[in-house]
Amino acid sequence: MNDLSPIEWAILPLKKYATFSGRAPRAEYWWYYLATVIVGIPIGFLDKVLGTGQLFAGIFDLALLLPWLSVSVRRLHDTDRSGWWFAALLGALIGDIALFGVMSMLETGTDANRTPLGFTSIIAATVVLIGAAITLIVFMVLPGTEGMNRYGPDPYGPSDLEEVFA
Repeated sequence: MNDLSPIEWAILPLKKYATFSGRAPRAEYWWYYLATVIVGIPIGFLDKVLGTGQLFAGIFDLALLLPWLSVSVRRLHDTDRSGWWFAALLGALIGDIALFGVMSMLETGTDANRTPLGFTSIIAATVVLIGAAITLIVFMVLPGTEGMNRYGPDPYGPSDLEEVFA
């Protein structure tokens, strides 16, 4: 698996688009991420030129959502962490959006009706979201565990001769 080109690494998550078990090395995750950014920029530009809002970018993002989720979970597995860490980030994001929506509905009208508690809640939720995102980025950057872990064999194969001839 070490001899894959960057394009092959980027395409690999599409081939495993709904595979949440197993492990994904850093190369698979980061080359896929880079490829989606590189392809997404012209799609966003096309939306802007055609005046379609974010129609094509939205379709592109929706089409790649499942492969992105699965490669992220497998990347966490490679570091011997549960995929539920990723769910924590999504929960923080959904909670932040919901809290912002509720607070904006409650605080309509003049500035006299706005409470410091609402502002404080949104700030606290945003800090939690940023903390979860930073934690996840650190997990994605860390090297995977060498050899077998509870999620499967090392994606790069055995690292020493004892494992090869065992």
